[in-house]
Amino acid sequence: MTLGEKIKRLRTEKGITQETLAEEVNVSRSAIAKWETNSGVPEVSNLIMISRIFNVSVDELVDDTKVIDKTDVKAEKKSDCSEYAGNFYDIELNGWNDGVEDVLIINEDENFLFYQKPLKRENVFGLIGKKYITSLKASKPSDIVQKDIKVIGKNYFCSKHVLVELAVKEGFIKGFFDFRNDDYQDVVIQSFTDSKVLLKFGKEIDISTISKIEELEVMA
Repeated sequence: MTLGEKIKRLRTEKGITQETLAEEVNVSRSAIAKWETNSGVPEVSNLIMISRIFNVSVDELVDDTKVIDKTDVKAEKKSDCSEYAGNFYDIELNGWNDGVEDVLIINEDENFLFYQKPLKRENVFGLIGKKYITSLKASKPSDIVQKDIKVIGKNYFCSKHVLVELAVKEGFIKGFFDFRNDDYQDVVIQSFTDSKVLLKFGKEIDISTISKIEELEVMA
């Protein structure tokens, strides 16, 4: 089985498009198409990223004598979020954790609620740890058609510069002893596992401790 065949099989089993995989690896969609048809070969850094996204070894990818059987790669859950259509929302979190205001809710999975925040230059995407949400209220009407909204999952944030906020630990007196400031102001996410977020240069974060991830706005 060729490298291209393996990449295509892994991608389709995970239920993502070439465009989505391209965003995760930070390359063009045409590059993915070339790799899958064996018209091009990924660089080593891209092979490493692909191996982490699909939870296989680089050796399994590049060795043509090794066949990748049907894997247990889980497709990212995508919800139509129709119950949230037609409105922007304010999301409040418990304790000292920062919520968000006037966002569109675009997807959800077991752990996170995904949102789109319209800014002057471009839309910014983020996610909220569902276990920390205390209030979710419509803030104002939205005339954006739901089918025109980009639906993302957590792997959208791979290879992007993001802010990662960790949930505040509550102490004996809520709101006084529970403050901490060890968020990650500008980091690059390498990949996600079921329980961890792997950052560039080897740092790991427990998914259960994350209250918010938001991509950083690209300044013109």
